[in-house]
Amino acid sequence: MGQIQIIVEGMTASGKSTIVNLLAERLGFKLMPEEFRDQYDLLSKFHHETQETGDKEHKAFKWAFPMQLNFLATRLSQYLCASEEDNYILDRSVFGDKVYASLYYKQGYFSDSQFGAYLTLYDSLLRYVKEPRLLILTRCGFDEILRRIKARGRQDEIDAGENYWRLLYDAYMPFLDFIKSEINIKNIIELDISNPAFIYTPELVDKFLEDVKSYFPDRFK
Repeated sequence: MGQIQIIVEGMTASGKSTIVNLLAERLGFKLMPEEFRDQYDLLSKFHHETQETGDKEHKAFKWAFPMQLNFLATRLSQYLCASEEDNYILDRSVFGDKVYASLYYKQGYFSDSQFGAYLTLYDSLLRYVKEPRLLILTRCGFDEILRRIKARGRQDEIDAGENYWRLLYDAYMPFLDFIKSEINIKNIIELDISNPAFIYTPELVDKFLEDVKSYFPDRFK
């Protein structure tokens, strides 16, 4: 088995796809984009359906657990597939799944037993995963995140509401500590691309690409 060269992680609309495409185009990495195998439309059901429980409505309670298990299995399969060559870059990975699962548990979408089962499965599956050579964590201010979500106009994202995105934003804040302590990834670049002009500013792009190349001395001599 080979090793995934680069993973680009970060919350929704933080600039992951922009960076992945830049690295593929300028440095020649092979792109494997984020993929959802959601044949049961679980993501849509999670965002739109509600279930009555006593006097309270728990939005999509019954869909959160199967949805997250489906995404975990999909991303693990994708990760292992990308590990078969020494040329792949991933837009998100299996590592970020725990951020979402922990958030949904705190919101009450998982029961204690479901979250415990998820963590057991997650920890077991990660034994088969080799860390990437480099992880790039994209950061972006919350106001800019919301602006991008509204601008790209994906209805599921808009319908999720500002409160959901704030909770997810806060959940991603300690992601770097999680990566260092639990996954033991050593090579990490934090990249703040709150500035929409980043990708159109050659000196910023060139500096970032040089930073990336420094982690691959045998590839970029």
